[in-house]
Amino acid sequence: MNSVLYIVLSNLAVASCLIPFGMLFSRKMRQVWTYRLLGLYWLLNGLIHFTDIYFFNSFRNSWLDRLTNYYDVVDTPLALLLFASAATGRHRKLLMTTMLLFIAAEIVVVQWKGFDFTSGFLFISSGVLLVIAWCVAGLIMYMRKMEYTPFESSMVVVYVASLFAYGSFLIIALFLHLRGYSEGNSKDGYLLYYISLLLSSVITSVGLWSYGLRRRPQLAL
Repeated sequence: MNSVLYIVLSNLAVASCLIPFGMLFSRKMRQVWTYRLLGLYWLLNGLIHFTDIYFFNSFRNSWLDRLTNYYDVVDTPLALLLFASAATGRHRKLLMTTMLLFIAAEIVVVQWKGFDFTSGFLFISSGVLLVIAWCVAGLIMYMRKMEYTPFESSMVVVYVASLFAYGSFLIIALFLHLRGYSEGNSKDGYLLYYISLLLSSVITSVGLWSYGLRRRPQLAL
């Protein structure tokens, strides 16, 4: 029963990652650069989990699986670039500076230690904390405003979805660290991960549908 539940939830989670990208087929969505980045972000999330789909297990150990290692490097810079594209003024400059510094740090670590499990874990752990911090900052800035554009309202949903996804990932990592990496705990951890991935992609899609498709989005450029 647990195996069936795992297969169903993991397949639904991977499939749901394609929904934000699919929304780019709408002309209104394509007009906003931030939505393009958001669609690309979720498309890559779907691709790195593609071999977890039950009907595509035969593609395991292919270039799609190796894509996961490279995605660990670009995940945080892409998330920061996404936030920066939706920001303005000093906030955008700070985000771009943070992104460039993170990329520079990644280059230094790869040159120093090479691209292995240790460096990959360092990128993921530091990146998760960084994205969570900027999600909180984005939400605080939103709540300080008195009036909101449709675009800003859609982005606050994206911030909430991202905060939930990265926060869940952090909690799952702590859960596995405290309880140990046994087969049962690892399975439970992956199940929780796919549940959080499914919910965050659905929340993002709802936000884009409510404010991106039903209303004409305002360009945040």
